[in-house]
Amino acid sequence: MLNKKSILIIIVAIVIFTISLLIFGIVKYLNRTIDVSNAKHSVTIVENADFYKKPKTENVKIRRELPIGTLVYVLEDFVDEKTNIEWSKVVINNKIGYVLTSTLGYYKASDEEKVLMVDLSKFNKGKNFDTGGEMAAFLINSNITYVYIRAGGRGYGEKGNFYTDPEFQTWADACEFLDIPFGIYFLDEALNSEEIDEEIKFVEDFLKENKYKNNILPIAIDVEKHDAGGRANGIWEERAILVTELIQKMEQKGLKTIVYSNAKVANEFLGTIPTKFWLAYYIDNTTKIPNYWYSELEEQEPTENEELMSKMIAWQFTEIGVGRVVPRQVDVSLIYKDFYK
Repeated sequence: MLNKKSILIIIVAIVIFTISLLIFGIVKYLNRTIDVSNAKHSVTIVENADFYKKPKTENVKIRRELPIGTLVYVLEDFVDEKTNIEWSKVVINNKIGYVLTSTLGYYKASDEEKVLMVDLSKFNKGKNFDTGGEMAAFLINSNITYVYIRAGGRGYGEKGNFYTDPEFQTWADACEFLDIPFGIYFLDEALNSEEIDEEIKFVEDFLKENKYKNNILPIAIDVEKHDAGGRANGIWEERAILVTELIQKMEQKGLKTIVYSNAKVANEFLGTIPTKFWLAYYIDNTTKIPNYWYSELEEQEPTENEELMSKMIAWQFTEIGVGRVVPRQVDVSLIYKDFYK
Protein backbone atom coordinates (compact mmCIF):
# COMPACT_ATOMS: atom_id res chain seq x y z
CA MET A 1 0.00 0.00 0.00
CA LEU A 2 1.25 3.45 -0.88
CA ASN A 3 1.97 5.81 1.94
CA LYS A 4 0.90 9.45 1.96
CA LYS A 5 4.31 10.66 0.77
CA SER A 6 4.24 8.36 -2.27
CA ILE A 7 0.70 9.43 -3.16
CA LEU A 8 1.72 13.09 -2.92
CA ILE A 9 4.70 12.49 -5.22
CA ILE A 10 2.44 10.79 -7.77
CA ILE A 11 -0.08 13.65 -7.62
CA VAL A 12 2.66 16.24 -8.07
CA ALA A 13 4.10 14.28 -11.02
CA ILE A 14 0.64 14.09 -12.66
CA VAL A 15 0.13 17.85 -12.18
CA ILE A 16 3.58 18.65 -13.63
CA PHE A 17 2.93 16.33 -16.58
CA THR A 18 -0.49 17.90 -17.22
CA ILE A 19 0.91 21.42 -17.04
CA SER A 20 3.73 20.44 -19.40
CA LEU A 21 1.23 19.09 -21.92
CA LEU A 22 -0.81 22.29 -21.70
CA ILE A 23 2.29 24.47 -22.21
CA PHE A 24 3.42 22.28 -25.11
CA GLY A 25 -0.03 22.54 -26.68
CA ILE A 26 -0.17 26.32 -26.27
CA VAL A 27 3.34 26.78 -27.74
CA LYS A 28 2.50 24.48 -30.64
CA TYR A 29 -0.72 26.40 -31.30
CA LEU A 30 1.01 29.76 -31.18
CA ASN A 31 3.77 28.56 -33.53
CA ARG A 32 1.48 26.75 -35.94
CA THR A 33 1.83 27.53 -39.63
CA ILE A 34 -1.41 27.99 -41.56
CA ASP A 35 -1.39 26.34 -44.98
CA VAL A 36 -1.81 29.06 -47.63
CA SER A 37 -0.55 27.04 -50.60
CA ASN A 38 -3.98 27.10 -52.24
CA ALA A 39 -4.89 30.63 -51.15
CA LYS A 40 -5.42 33.57 -53.47
CA HIS A 41 -3.03 36.48 -53.13
CA SER A 42 -4.37 39.98 -52.64
CA VAL A 43 -3.51 43.27 -51.01
CA THR A 44 -5.67 45.61 -48.95
CA ILE A 45 -6.13 48.84 -50.88
CA VAL A 46 -8.43 50.79 -48.55
CA GLU A 47 -7.05 52.93 -45.78
CA ASN A 48 -7.77 51.53 -42.30
CA ALA A 49 -9.49 48.32 -43.41
CA ASP A 50 -10.61 46.36 -40.34
CA PHE A 51 -9.42 42.81 -39.59
CA TYR A 52 -12.31 41.12 -37.77
CA LYS A 53 -12.20 38.08 -35.52
CA LYS A 54 -15.60 36.97 -36.89
CA PRO A 55 -17.49 37.89 -40.08
CA LYS A 56 -19.61 40.52 -38.32
CA THR A 57 -19.34 44.30 -38.16
CA GLU A 58 -21.22 44.69 -34.87
CA ASN A 59 -20.52 43.30 -31.43
CA VAL A 60 -17.37 41.59 -32.61
CA LYS A 61 -13.72 42.05 -31.77
CA ILE A 62 -11.58 43.88 -34.34
CA ARG A 63 -8.14 42.33 -34.31
CA ARG A 64 -6.59 45.51 -35.69
CA GLU A 65 -6.74 48.09 -38.44
CA LEU A 66 -4.92 47.24 -41.65
CA PRO A 67 -2.99 49.98 -43.47
CA ILE A 68 -3.04 50.22 -47.24
CA GLY A 69 -0.71 47.65 -48.76
CA THR A 70 -1.19 44.92 -46.14
CA LEU A 71 -0.39 41.62 -47.87
CA VAL A 72 -3.22 39.12 -47.48
CA TYR A 73 -3.85 35.45 -48.31
CA VAL A 74 -7.52 34.82 -49.11
CA LEU A 75 -8.80 31.38 -48.08
CA GLU A 76 -12.45 31.86 -48.95
CA ASP A 77 -14.94 34.45 -50.25
CA PHE A 78 -18.57 34.27 -49.17
CA VAL A 79 -21.73 36.36 -48.70
CA ASP A 80 -23.58 36.69 -45.38
CA GLU A 81 -27.14 35.66 -46.30
CA LYS A 82 -28.69 37.84 -43.60
CA THR A 83 -26.86 41.08 -44.38
CA ASN A 84 -25.71 40.46 -47.99
CA ILE A 85 -22.25 41.63 -46.92
CA GLU A 86 -19.39 40.10 -48.91
CA TRP A 87 -16.67 38.71 -46.68
CA SER A 88 -13.25 37.18 -47.21
CA LYS A 89 -11.69 34.71 -44.79
CA VAL A 90 -8.02 35.63 -44.80
CA VAL A 91 -4.61 34.92 -43.31
CA ILE A 92 -2.47 37.86 -42.22
CA ASN A 93 0.83 37.22 -40.46
CA ASN A 94 -0.22 33.62 -39.79
CA LYS A 95 -3.49 34.71 -38.16
CA ILE A 96 -6.94 33.87 -39.52
CA GLY A 97 -9.64 36.52 -39.57
CA TYR A 98 -12.15 38.27 -41.80
CA VAL A 99 -12.16 41.42 -43.93
CA LEU A 100 -14.73 43.03 -46.16
CA THR A 101 -14.11 41.75 -49.68
CA SER A 102 -14.45 45.29 -50.99
CA THR A 103 -11.20 46.24 -49.23
CA LEU A 104 -9.14 43.72 -51.21
CA GLY A 105 -7.50 44.15 -54.58
CA TYR A 106 -6.05 41.58 -56.97
CA TYR A 107 -3.68 41.76 -59.90
CA LYS A 108 -5.52 41.62 -63.20
CA ALA A 109 -3.70 41.87 -66.51
CA SER A 110 -5.20 44.43 -68.86
CA ASP A 111 -6.88 43.27 -72.06
CA GLU A 112 -5.75 46.38 -73.96
CA GLU A 113 -3.32 46.14 -76.87
CA LYS A 114 -0.90 48.51 -75.12
CA VAL A 115 -0.58 48.16 -71.35
CA LEU A 116 1.20 50.03 -68.57
CA MET A 117 4.58 49.09 -67.15
CA VAL A 118 6.70 50.72 -64.45
CA ASP A 119 10.36 50.28 -63.58
CA LEU A 120 11.66 50.46 -60.03
CA SER A 121 14.94 50.75 -58.16
CA LYS A 122 16.27 51.84 -54.78
CA PHE A 123 15.44 55.43 -55.71
CA ASN A 124 11.70 54.68 -55.35
CA LYS A 125 12.12 53.63 -51.70
CA GLY A 126 11.04 56.47 -49.44
CA LYS A 127 10.39 58.82 -52.34
CA ASN A 128 7.39 56.86 -53.65
CA PHE A 129 6.86 53.83 -51.39
CA ASP A 130 7.88 52.93 -47.85
CA THR A 131 7.11 49.21 -48.15
CA GLY A 132 6.69 46.53 -50.77
CA GLY A 133 3.03 46.24 -49.77
CA GLU A 134 2.45 49.93 -50.44
CA MET A 135 4.07 49.50 -53.84
CA ALA A 136 1.88 46.45 -54.51
CA ALA A 137 -1.26 48.44 -53.72
CA PHE A 138 -0.07 51.14 -56.11
CA LEU A 139 0.38 48.57 -58.91
CA ILE A 140 -3.17 47.32 -58.46
CA ASN A 141 -4.76 50.76 -58.15
CA SER A 142 -2.92 52.03 -61.23
CA ASN A 143 -3.65 48.96 -63.40
CA ILE A 144 0.02 48.19 -63.97
CA THR A 145 0.48 45.00 -65.99
CA TYR A 146 4.28 44.57 -65.98
CA VAL A 147 7.22 45.69 -63.85
CA TYR A 148 10.96 45.97 -64.41
CA ILE A 149 13.23 46.04 -61.35
CA ARG A 150 16.86 47.11 -61.33
CA ALA A 151 19.17 44.24 -60.51
CA GLY A 152 22.28 46.39 -60.58
CA GLY A 153 24.99 46.98 -63.11
CA ARG A 154 28.51 48.14 -63.75
CA GLY A 155 29.45 51.46 -62.20
CA TYR A 156 29.85 54.55 -64.35
CA GLY A 157 33.32 55.37 -63.02
CA GLU A 158 36.68 54.35 -64.42
CA LYS A 159 36.92 51.20 -62.30
CA GLY A 160 33.53 49.93 -63.45
CA ASN A 161 32.83 48.02 -60.25
CA PHE A 162 29.63 45.98 -60.14
CA TYR A 163 26.80 46.79 -57.75
CA THR A 164 23.41 45.29 -56.91
CA ASP A 165 20.28 47.26 -56.08
CA PRO A 166 19.57 47.01 -52.33
CA GLU A 167 15.79 47.25 -52.84
CA PHE A 168 15.50 44.59 -55.54
CA GLN A 169 14.15 41.98 -53.15
CA THR A 170 11.60 44.42 -51.65
CA TRP A 171 9.95 45.07 -55.02
CA ALA A 172 10.44 41.53 -56.36
CA ASP A 173 8.82 39.93 -53.29
CA ALA A 174 5.74 42.15 -53.71
CA CYS A 175 5.44 41.27 -57.41
CA GLU A 176 5.88 37.60 -56.59
CA PHE A 177 3.15 37.76 -53.93
CA LEU A 178 0.67 39.30 -56.38
CA ASP A 179 1.71 37.06 -59.29
CA ILE A 180 2.70 40.08 -61.40
CA PRO A 181 5.06 39.24 -64.28
CA PHE A 182 8.31 41.18 -63.94
CA GLY A 183 11.82 41.34 -65.29
CA ILE A 184 15.23 42.67 -64.32
CA TYR A 185 17.30 45.39 -65.89
CA PHE A 186 20.99 46.08 -65.48
CA LEU A 187 23.23 48.91 -66.64
CA ASP A 188 25.85 48.00 -69.21
CA GLU A 189 29.18 49.86 -69.29
CA ALA A 190 31.41 47.19 -70.87
CA LEU A 191 34.39 48.48 -72.86
CA ASN A 192 35.53 45.18 -74.40
CA SER A 193 34.76 41.47 -74.79
CA GLU A 194 36.36 40.57 -71.47
CA GLU A 195 34.08 42.99 -69.64
CA ILE A 196 31.08 41.66 -71.57
CA ASP A 197 31.82 38.20 -70.18
CA GLU A 198 32.04 39.71 -66.69
CA GLU A 199 28.63 41.32 -67.10
CA ILE A 200 27.10 38.04 -68.24
CA LYS A 201 28.52 36.29 -65.17
CA PHE A 202 27.10 39.06 -63.00
CA VAL A 203 23.63 38.48 -64.45
CA GLU A 204 23.88 34.69 -64.19
CA ASP A 205 25.01 34.86 -60.56
CA PHE A 206 22.29 37.35 -59.73
CA LEU A 207 19.57 35.12 -61.20
CA LYS A 208 20.89 32.10 -59.31
CA GLU A 209 20.76 34.04 -56.04
CA ASN A 210 17.35 35.59 -56.75
CA LYS A 211 14.96 32.94 -58.04
CA TYR A 212 11.36 34.05 -58.64
CA LYS A 213 8.75 32.20 -60.67
CA ASN A 214 7.27 35.48 -61.93
CA ASN A 215 10.59 36.82 -63.20
CA ILE A 216 9.70 35.92 -66.78
CA LEU A 217 10.23 39.08 -68.86
CA PRO A 218 13.31 39.42 -71.09
CA ILE A 219 16.33 40.95 -69.38
CA ALA A 220 16.55 44.65 -70.21
CA ILE A 221 20.07 45.84 -70.99
CA ASP A 222 20.22 49.52 -70.02
CA VAL A 223 22.48 51.41 -72.46
CA GLU A 224 22.58 55.13 -71.72
CA LYS A 225 24.71 58.24 -71.97
CA HIS A 226 25.73 59.66 -68.62
CA ASP A 227 26.38 63.36 -68.15
CA ALA A 228 29.33 62.78 -65.85
CA GLY A 229 31.54 59.79 -65.18
CA GLY A 230 30.21 57.52 -67.89
CA ARG A 231 33.14 55.19 -68.57
CA ALA A 232 31.69 54.22 -71.97
CA ASN A 233 30.94 57.79 -73.06
CA GLY A 234 34.02 57.85 -75.28
CA ILE A 235 33.23 54.74 -77.32
CA TRP A 236 29.70 55.37 -78.57
CA GLU A 237 30.67 54.58 -82.13
CA GLU A 238 31.54 51.07 -80.94
CA ARG A 239 28.63 50.53 -78.55
CA ALA A 240 26.35 48.86 -81.12
CA ILE A 241 29.02 46.25 -81.82
CA LEU A 242 29.70 45.61 -78.14
CA VAL A 243 26.02 45.47 -77.15
CA THR A 244 25.34 43.10 -80.06
CA GLU A 245 28.09 40.82 -78.77
CA LEU A 246 26.60 41.02 -75.27
CA ILE A 247 23.12 40.09 -76.55
CA GLN A 248 24.39 37.19 -78.68
CA LYS A 249 26.41 35.72 -75.84
CA MET A 250 23.49 36.03 -73.42
CA GLU A 251 21.11 34.37 -75.86
CA GLN A 252 23.59 31.52 -76.33
CA LYS A 253 23.14 30.93 -72.61
CA GLY A 254 19.35 30.99 -72.92
CA LEU A 255 18.94 34.54 -71.59
CA LYS A 256 16.42 36.53 -73.62
CA THR A 257 17.05 40.27 -73.82
CA ILE A 258 15.81 43.65 -74.96
CA VAL A 259 17.66 46.98 -74.96
CA TYR A 260 16.55 50.04 -73.02
CA SER A 261 17.85 53.43 -74.13
CA ASN A 262 16.97 57.01 -74.88
CA ALA A 263 15.24 57.31 -78.27
CA LYS A 264 17.74 59.84 -79.64
CA VAL A 265 20.74 57.85 -78.45
CA ALA A 266 19.33 54.65 -79.94
CA ASN A 267 18.66 56.41 -83.22
CA GLU A 268 22.19 57.78 -83.41
CA PHE A 269 24.19 54.77 -82.24
CA LEU A 270 22.16 51.60 -81.58
CA GLY A 271 19.51 51.24 -84.29
CA THR A 272 21.30 48.43 -86.15
CA ILE A 273 21.37 46.11 -83.12
CA PRO A 274 19.25 42.99 -83.86
CA THR A 275 16.98 43.26 -80.83
CA LYS A 276 13.73 44.74 -79.58
CA PHE A 277 13.89 48.21 -78.04
CA TRP A 278 12.35 49.88 -75.02
CA LEU A 279 12.84 53.58 -75.73
CA ALA A 280 12.54 56.63 -73.51
CA TYR A 281 11.14 59.94 -74.68
CA TYR A 282 9.23 61.99 -72.12
CA ILE A 283 6.06 63.99 -72.70
CA ASP A 284 6.03 67.11 -70.55
CA ASN A 285 3.56 67.09 -67.63
CA THR A 286 1.18 64.58 -69.15
CA THR A 287 -1.98 63.80 -67.16
CA LYS A 288 -3.30 61.17 -69.56
CA ILE A 289 -2.07 57.85 -70.91
CA PRO A 290 -1.11 58.43 -74.57
CA ASN A 291 -3.60 56.93 -77.02
CA TYR A 292 -0.94 57.03 -79.73
CA TRP A 293 2.53 55.52 -80.19
CA TYR A 294 5.87 57.32 -80.06
CA SER A 295 6.37 56.91 -83.80
CA GLU A 296 3.40 59.22 -84.39
CA LEU A 297 5.10 62.21 -82.77
CA GLU A 298 6.09 64.84 -85.30
CA GLU A 299 9.47 66.55 -85.54
CA GLN A 300 11.21 63.61 -83.91
CA GLU A 301 14.22 62.34 -85.85
CA PRO A 302 14.10 58.84 -84.28
CA THR A 303 10.51 58.39 -85.47
CA GLU A 304 11.77 58.69 -89.07
CA ASN A 305 14.07 55.71 -88.50
CA GLU A 306 11.82 52.94 -89.81
CA GLU A 307 14.18 50.16 -88.77
CA LEU A 308 14.35 51.41 -85.19
CA MET A 309 10.59 51.99 -84.98
CA SER A 310 9.89 48.47 -86.25
CA LYS A 311 11.90 47.09 -83.32
CA MET A 312 10.29 49.27 -80.65
CA ILE A 313 7.98 47.37 -78.28
CA ALA A 314 7.93 49.71 -75.26
CA TRP A 315 7.81 53.48 -74.80
CA GLN A 316 8.79 55.11 -71.52
CA PHE A 317 6.85 58.36 -71.81
CA THR A 318 7.21 59.89 -68.34
CA GLU A 319 9.31 59.78 -65.20
CA ILE A 320 6.84 61.64 -62.98
CA GLY A 321 3.72 59.47 -63.14
CA VAL A 322 0.47 60.38 -64.89
CA GLY A 323 -1.64 62.71 -62.79
CA ARG A 324 -4.42 60.86 -60.95
CA VAL A 325 -4.10 57.83 -63.23
CA VAL A 326 -0.63 56.87 -61.96
CA PRO A 327 -0.32 59.12 -58.89
CA ARG A 328 3.34 58.55 -58.00
CA GLN A 329 6.49 60.06 -59.46
CA VAL A 330 7.63 56.87 -61.17
CA ASP A 331 8.81 55.92 -64.64
CA VAL A 332 5.82 54.77 -66.69
CA SER A 333 5.91 52.99 -70.04
CA LEU A 334 3.42 51.81 -72.63
CA ILE A 335 4.19 48.35 -73.94
CA TYR A 336 2.75 46.11 -76.60
CA LYS A 337 1.19 43.31 -74.58
CA ASP A 338 1.45 40.69 -77.34
CA PHE A 339 5.25 40.86 -77.16
CA TYR A 340 5.17 39.55 -73.59
CA LYS A 341 2.39 36.98 -73.90
